[in-house]
Amino acid sequence: MSINTNGVQDPTRYMRAAAAALYLGLSTSKLAKLRMKNQRRDGPPFAKVCGSVIYRKSDLDAWLETNLVRDE
Repeated sequence: MSINTNGVQDPTRYMRAAAAALYLGLSTSKLAKLRMKNQRRDGPPFAKVCGSVIYRKSDLDAWLETNLVRDE
């Protein structure tokens, strides 16, 4: 967790898979599939910590930005 300017920990900087899926509007199953070795390049970056999958909110936001569809 990070400390914000008020000296309070920011619990939203890191998310477990279920919270990340909710944040992205994806099912937990779809997010899990994006972690599979053959699809990792398509999904957001993640870390494994003691067997738990952890996402940084900044990585999720960046991944969403790269997947925006714009009219050309």
